[in-house]
Amino acid sequence: MRSFQALISAATLLASMAVAASNAKTVKMPDLDPAADLNAMGNNTLFNRWRPQYHFLAPAGWMNDPCGAVYDPSRDTYHLMYQWHTNHVQWGNISWGHAVSDDLVHWRDVRGWQDDRAVSLAPSEEYDRRSVFTGTIQPVNLTGGADGTLLAFYTAIKHLPTNWQKPYIPGTESQALATSTDGGLTWEKYGDNPVLASPPDGWNVTGWRDPFFEPWPAMDTLLGQEEPHYYMVMGSGIKGAGAGSRIPFYSAPASDLTSWTFLGALWEPTANETFGDINITGSYGFNFEVSNFFSLPDSDGTLHHFTTMGAEGGSIPAHNRWSLWSEGAVTRTANGSAAFDVLSSGVADWGNLYAITAFHDAKHDRRVAWGWSDEDMAQYGVTAQGFQGSLGLPRENFVHTTHHIVPEAGSPWTSKSSSTAALHENGTLSATTLGARPLPDVVAALHKRASAHHRVRRSAARELDVESAHFHLHATLHTAGRAGFTVRATPDGEEVTKIVYDPAAHRIFVDRSKSSLITQFANTTAEGYYYAPLLRDPESGEEEREALTFDVFVDGSLVEVFVNDRWALTTRVYPSRGDALGAGLWAEEKKGKKGSKEARFEDVEVWTGLGGVWPERPADSSSRLIYDSPEVTGDGEWWSGL
Repeated sequence: MRSFQALISAATLLASMAVAASNAKTVKMPDLDPAADLNAMGNNTLFNRWRPQYHFLAPAGWMNDPCGAVYDPSRDTYHLMYQWHTNHVQWGNISWGHAVSDDLVHWRDVRGWQDDRAVSLAPSEEYDRRSVFTGTIQPVNLTGGADGTLLAFYTAIKHLPTNWQKPYIPGTESQALATSTDGGLTWEKYGDNPVLASPPDGWNVTGWRDPFFEPWPAMDTLLGQEEPHYYMVMGSGIKGAGAGSRIPFYSAPASDLTSWTFLGALWEPTANETFGDINITGSYGFNFEVSNFFSLPDSDGTLHHFTTMGAEGGSIPAHNRWSLWSEGAVTRTANGSAAFDVLSSGVADWGNLYAITAFHDAKHDRRVAWGWSDEDMAQYGVTAQGFQGSLGLPRENFVHTTHHIVPEAGSPWTSKSSSTAALHENGTLSATTLGARPLPDVVAALHKRASAHHRVRRSAARELDVESAHFHLHATLHTAGRAGFTVRATPDGEEVTKIVYDPAAHRIFVDRSKSSLITQFANTTAEGYYYAPLLRDPESGEEEREALTFDVFVDGSLVEVFVNDRWALTTRVYPSRGDALGAGLWAEEKKGKKGSKEARFEDVEVWTGLGGVWPERPADSSSRLIYDSPEVTGDGEWWSGL
């Protein structure tokens, strides 16, 4: 039997051989009549029109949360799972899809891409008869030994529906284990599942799911454990009296990962509580999903403790759910648990990237996060597209510190915000936050695949030599007025998406009002708070406003914007015209001075034609779509059936 490593090496070779073909100049799609009825089109007829190429996504069908990301040191292989409804374009009957990689760039579907071949864990037992929800994997066996076993911890769904706004059906969710001894080719569910059968006593829960577990020596020390333990958190919330989102905290001795003890709630926010200004720190909603709890060292080696979570039920219309993070001081409680006192809180992605979860990449000693971007088609034309959902680029989380900040009235460091600030003797501040950047080695590998590379050292606003739906744009922006970038633009500007920094309003936004002539698609503006601090040069004493370094990744409908390694926004656009392939540097004309634009762009680089990262999939990996009968869907109560 061929090893996974041999299979992946072969896949990588195939990928390198396919670069020339996949990196050919973008082929223009034919124009799509905006008046046409996309719902009347045949299944999969628009499969490749807006499909991402260099991102991680299912071969076809519905996908949502990333799960089970792990590095297997015994086989030098990365695994990534995802929530999947095969042969359907809507959520329901969730299984885990499975792919492997040796570099986090090129991916191979386990057992093949056709139909449901890549399914890893699927409903099969009474306790998980309705779905296998999100969870995590560690490269250990049930007694903590590293013998090549992979151990999956997942939420088993027995009843549906489950939604924080609906009554919770007792027994809906339990927590289960499964193991693989052949590198993920096959899985065996633990015979005494579920290992956690019900939520903590006395909790009237909104939900109780998505176990995130890992070893944590620093927590062993903090809690005074005499032997190594694993720690686990989940997403949850409380209904009625004491309502609010929760993160339950558990531990198990490494020698017995079937024996979990509830330690308590990390902290108890009130219903839809916000740490600071809701437009800066977000709101905790009424239920957490896909919660993580981990520590990261700063440049001095000091540990910072973070939680990340998907918050459901936020106060801002554009964010009924959003991905948040908090940094906190962690202390030991009298009962031997950990208390988390929030120091700062922020938004992990200001767009639609949700269910962000991370794993420790032991090969490179870093924390790598994945998130899910849903489509934004307003359920219009989804059967013609034949799939829904993609993951964003893998991100590295780290402790980000900005030095030499000059305190200003109204700056976020004067109140509760997304940073913790330290005042120095010279009157400047250093501000610490959770950093996030696309993995540098993944980006570098994508650049090597580019069909063209354009570079401009310094420029004012202008069009760029870009004709691509799959590219990376990098630039540093200096401006006192509104300025930014255009992408997926037609030559006449009839369709265009604008990425704009507005320094006066302290916001970055993606204007989708002209992204598509198809009016049924969502065209609301996606935006987030960004404060550029005034910085003082420690040598000269001169003060200058922080410049913004943008990294914009466009891949079909998917648009990801990263700024200064501490701000991110993900959104979707669906142009109707085949020539919506342009990009440019944009600045608003200064009032009273026609033609004058106060913006300077530096170190502008664009890599186009980044090509595909699934060498064993054909260009059309669509699958037949099945409509479930009322008997299968519980008369539509469990899922829609589409």
